Amino acid sequence: MQSMTYYRSASKHLLVSSSAARMKSSRVINPRLKAFLSTAYKPVDFNNGSAVGVDGSIDDLKIEKKGAVELSLALASSSCPAAVLARDTSVPIGHLRVTTASGNMFRHIEATPVTAMLGAEISGVDLSSPALSEDVVEEIWGAFLLYGVLFFRDQKLSPQEQVGLAKRFGEIDRHPIVKGMAEEPDVIQIVREAGAPTNFGETWHSDNSYMLQPSLGSILHAIEVPPVGNDTMFSCAYGTYESLSPALQNLLEGMRAVHTAGEAFNPASVVGGSFDNPEAAIKYTKAAELESQSIHPIVRTHPETGRKALFVNSMFTTHIEGMTRAESRPLLEYLFSQVGLPHLTCRYRWKAGDVAMWDNRCLQHVAIGDNSSHRRIMRRVTLKGDRPFLKVDNNNGINSGGILADARMDEFTM
Repeated sequence: MQSMTYYRSASKHLLVSSSAARMKSSRVINPRLKAFLSTAYKPVDFNNGSAVGVDGSIDDLKIEKKGAVELSLALASSSCPAAVLARDTSVPIGHLRVTTASGNMFRHIEATPVTAMLGAEISGVDLSSPALSEDVVEEIWGAFLLYGVLFFRDQKLSPQEQVGLAKRFGEIDRHPIVKGMAEEPDVIQIVREAGAPTNFGETWHSDNSYMLQPSLGSILHAIEVPPVGNDTMFSCAYGTYESLSPALQNLLEGMRAVHTAGEAFNPASVVGGSFDNPEAAIKYTKAAELESQSIHPIVRTHPETGRKALFVNSMFTTHIEGMTRAESRPLLEYLFSQVGLPHLTCRYRWKAGDVAMWDNRCLQHVAIGDNSSHRRIMRRVTLKGDRPFLKVDNNNGINSGGILADARMDEFTM
């Protein structure tokens, strides 16, 4: 009988053959991934049980979870195991990220986790290089899905190079309200002059959640930063949702909330920018989004990982659909208070040249405006997203059809 080893992460099992076992994909897990799994997952020996097939083939295996075979085959055939592991929703997100932090599963990049809950610093990559290979781009995207926010030190990107980089990952989402740079309209330049007041991004939020299709992700490049202060904090929306009681989770999964830009970008109250002054550091335009609203599920399903995340924020979410603001306030304020709890966050201290890339579908962020005595210049590009939806488990009594769709409920495509 051929020797087989299983690696267990909570209820899921990852299959690795200790010799060249035959697999449906006719491919075996690469040695580096196998070494990673052997350190990241607790080995479980099933050789004495009924788990091993007569000839070691997957066809004959009898294992506890059907998903284990699918996950094993996916890992074996994938050139980016991080993206596969990011889709393991059987364990809490913090457990998954702690487990995968014990080894490096990448071939072309190095990923060093920032905290147990989210974030990784990526090294070994020049983001400005025109020779950035598809293999590297794929691994960056896998790390993006696994860790939520990525940090790259010592990068030098022109506005055009920043746009070119963003296009490697998706379609550009031009900001509807903040005017872009004259030489590159897809890039918004966020400037705070020394001594000038500003409130840009200084409340927990997910970028552009007021849009019908909120931004998928953002790429922020530090051009000039203070010697200390003005950090950015990120909070894991997966972890926020998972920390709620099952009763509250079930309640929220039947609710939707209203998002609008009209208050955060109110012409009468914006600080540090102007709708009318062409010389202002940040220039705004009176777009239709200032008057419109979008309605999104309070809990959304990440379209790539399948994991659920809380999707309300104190900057753009005004009330719960079907309720008045007064009726909505107690519940929304409680949910807002759960964002940014220390164990759910990471805090990034910027240096000039740094780049951060984050997933707006599963985290929120906030700029900390604690140093107004120095100039700060950042450049941001966002990626176009999809319409938020909630895929509901059939066994919880909600929407037995399996999909609770997005804002307008008039169409849904997957």
